[in-house]
Amino acid sequence: MATPPDRPRLAILASGRGSNAERLMDAFESELADADLVLVVSDNPEAPVLDRAGRRGVPTLVVPFEGSRDDHERALLAAVAGADHLLLAGYMRVLSPRFLEKFAGMILNIHPSLLPDYPGLDAPARQWDARVEVAGATVHLVDEGVDSGPILLQGSITIRGDEGPQGLADRILTEVEHRIYPQAVRMLLDSLRPKVTRALLSVADKTGIADFARRLDKADIALLASGGTAAALEEAGVRVIRVEAFTGAPEVLGGRVKTLHPAVHAGILADRRNPGHMRELGASGYSPIDLVICNLYPFEQTLAGGAARHGVTEQIDIGGPTLIRAAAKNADGGVTVLIDPADYDAIVDAIDATGAVPLAMRRRLAAKAWDRIADYDAAIAAWASGRAARALRYGENPHQQAHLEVDGTGRGVAAGTLLQGKALSYNNFLDLDAAYRAVHRAAGEPARTHRCAVVKHTNPCGLAEATTQAEAFRRALSGDPEAAFGGILGFNQPLEVATAVAIAESGLFVECIAAPGFDDESLATLGARKNLRLLAVPPGDPAPPRLVHSVGGGLLVEDADPGPDDPSAWQVVTKQPVDDWEEVGFAMRVVALLKSNAICVTGDRTLRGAGAGAVSRIDSCRLALGKAGEHAAGGVLASDGFFPFDDCVRLAAKAGVTTIVQPGGSRRDHEVIAACDELGLAMVFTGRRHFRH
Repeated sequence: MATPPDRPRLAILASGRGSNAERLMDAFESELADADLVLVVSDNPEAPVLDRAGRRGVPTLVVPFEGSRDDHERALLAAVAGADHLLLAGYMRVLSPRFLEKFAGMILNIHPSLLPDYPGLDAPARQWDARVEVAGATVHLVDEGVDSGPILLQGSITIRGDEGPQGLADRILTEVEHRIYPQAVRMLLDSLRPKVTRALLSVADKTGIADFARRLDKADIALLASGGTAAALEEAGVRVIRVEAFTGAPEVLGGRVKTLHPAVHAGILADRRNPGHMRELGASGYSPIDLVICNLYPFEQTLAGGAARHGVTEQIDIGGPTLIRAAAKNADGGVTVLIDPADYDAIVDAIDATGAVPLAMRRRLAAKAWDRIADYDAAIAAWASGRAARALRYGENPHQQAHLEVDGTGRGVAAGTLLQGKALSYNNFLDLDAAYRAVHRAAGEPARTHRCAVVKHTNPCGLAEATTQAEAFRRALSGDPEAAFGGILGFNQPLEVATAVAIAESGLFVECIAAPGFDDESLATLGARKNLRLLAVPPGDPAPPRLVHSVGGGLLVEDADPGPDDPSAWQVVTKQPVDDWEEVGFAMRVVALLKSNAICVTGDRTLRGAGAGAVSRIDSCRLALGKAGEHAAGGVLASDGFFPFDDCVRLAAKAGVTTIVQPGGSRRDHEVIAACDELGLAMVFTGRRHFRH
């Protein structure tokens, strides 16, 4: 739905003759002329309301009920996407909760009874049969119930003894509905631009607050202020009403309770569009609060400064978040929330221009407030549960700052214990995570219980599984001994002394090792390497259920790739059969760990060559085959995506590869298969792609 412009945009939904719709069209040319009627929509192509709108030059659109209800509502949502509010005028379709959520609090309906009495169909006839003395009509906001939404306006007539059900229905329509529906729309439009008459200021960060308050005072806005904010403004010569004078209740508990009072929160939460709210507010002796300026105790800064627990606890704000949440919740109801001094000038400029804050601005500021509250609460929860962010020396590069946030699941390298070596860096964590995930994601047959991964820049350059851990390490190292220099090792089982000896004897420079544990002898063996970090990681697959990537202006969130599915569902598409299904499965599990475009060559459950991150698949293929060298002969080549051409097949055959496994799905699959048959290679299609970016 479009962001509301300065002039509200409304659409009418009607199914029949459109008597109320025509009265509203008249009103948009007179008392509602400060808003735009942008569309009249009907589900009935024969509805007279379409002709009535057309004669007035109002755009019309028919959205017939065709197919399923979901199909119809998708089409209807697309039709009214440019409207801010919808006016139902004899629209005979029940709107689903999904539709109502898109226009929550922004759909008006008129019903021919004095609700909550006589909701539903045939209300005039039921009122006549009940012999009531007074009947009428109600304009209300639409919710998921039947005529149960908040009431905006009602009008009544006295029933005449001789008019009958139809006569009563006609009188309700012409004498009440035609009169009160435009009035209710007027009330709605006025609520979109409610005048700011009273502001509440309660800020921890007092940057610019005195100048801002002076401008509000100059605009004749009453200023309420709490505690330290009131003292600061009074010292600056700004007139304020202290909150305790406004509520009649003093601050208590050393200032812990200042603004938590019905006079404050009723004034903020009263929906200006709801006459019942405003009547109840006045009857209770409370006054509306239209603008809330609040920022929070500096919890994060206090925590970062190393304060003791009591000091940190005292900086957990209670009243501030409550004020902010109340004001943000009621943005559509007329209240503005301000949490950032950078927004002060824009708000006062808007008030100076019109006396009000536009709905679009109120919504934007409310969204900003919700973000801040979410971050604030998350920081407190992380600290309280021992998951507070851990500062790192720097990010990927020395000029970048970084920290580690722990999710509290107790899984993976973030929950690991550093047993030896200096503090872990940002890059260490990335590579340790990749290595530890790799040895779990590459799981193969149960008999081969030990796996080892060698990782550089989050890509495995070595990976193997074997019946002993030391052998798994030796095989992983053999995959690319050159690239392994300065790498990260991951193991799926606690590190054994035989493996520690093998690492020491290899002479390989290793940055870090991640394993579910280290026995005393392995620690003693590796202890001579003081700069080698040893991270004991909780056992089990550490892969998160979802992955999050930052993009400009937002976050991309996806389910984690579970890896290749059961090979029994894969398809051999060539004349040549597959000789070793276990190797084919291992190769596919390995390539799914590499950055796209990804190609790997494996043999004897060992990664022989990896090509990762190249911008073309043929380049990754050349790199993988070049790394594998003579070990490509008799091996399996796996690809994370389909082959667009047969060039990789021909390179693989030339290197001696006997089997290729890939997702399939290219328009040229037939050419790729034909090349395999020509060259005597077996090829397997998995039907599942494994891109990693």
